Amino acid sequence: MRPRRPRNQPSNGVRPAAAPPARTEGERWAHEQLERLLARRFSPAAVWAFLAASQRRANEVRARRPELARQARRWTAAGAAAWVGLAAAGVEPFRTRLRAGLGWWAATGAMLDWHLGMVETEDGTPRPLGAADALTLARAWMAPAVLDEPRPALVALAGASDVLDGVVARVGRPTRIGRDLEGLADACFAAAALRGARRRRLIGRAAAAGELARLGAGVSYAFAVWFGTAAAPDPAFTRAARLTTPVRFAGLLAAGAGRRRAAGVLVAGGSLASVAVLARAVQVERTRPVSPSGSRPSRPT
Repeated sequence: MRPRRPRNQPSNGVRPAAAPPARTEGERWAHEQLERLLARRFSPAAVWAFLAASQRRANEVRARRPELARQARRWTAAGAAAWVGLAAAGVEPFRTRLRAGLGWWAATGAMLDWHLGMVETEDGTPRPLGAADALTLARAWMAPAVLDEPRPALVALAGASDVLDGVVARVGRPTRIGRDLEGLADACFAAAALRGARRRRLIGRAAAAGELARLGAGVSYAFAVWFGTAAAPDPAFTRAARLTTPVRFAGLLAAGAGRRRAAGVLVAGGSLASVAVLARAVQVERTRPVSPSGSRPSRPT
């Protein structure tokens, strides 16, 4: 006797495509602006209109959520004060890198100010910046400090913050800004640390070049998808390398400790493993079942 088919399941055994997650108001606004930019083929006038609209949006968010705007300013001021305080105390590399550190942190603060509309939960509920956001920004704050040398203490702090912000985000309700900008903060810190390691000859050229190429490809992919399709990158690809992050951080720690060979093996191994995980994610994506309408089930973003 043929087993009875579950109710509402198609006879061909393929489940219907899941409905894509609803966009928040902020995501809809960004999608519309990017579509306009694409439609006008990134002409100078279109780029200017896009930037002007982004500035108006930032102004509206600050006016609507003044406490969030004040919180962002306090965080930016605290980061600048920390650089100045450490430099005044003669702590290296903060004393030597004072100007670069303050300039980088000012740019980070401007980026945060322009993206206050993303300080909301994934379902669009407004909320203040949280602990996970602070940990992500801390890695961006430390990036200039490892441009000359990946000091083990700084690399260890960055690695610990990377682990902790994932734990904190899972326990609480993560913000969209933390979700979408975490990868960029990680890439900035790792690239700066690799540059510092190469300047001190603490890691081989091939290993550093391979990891820098992987980081650059990941950031380029995200920007190409955002500005080429007006849609968010597939998290199956952008998060594929997360499993090998501890290995790559271990390589940076080894470089800071002067273990050149171990650093090269760990960083290169982590990079190759990341590429393998990504290739597997691509293979899985291609073999996912296609619904009768010809589309694959959507992944949450």
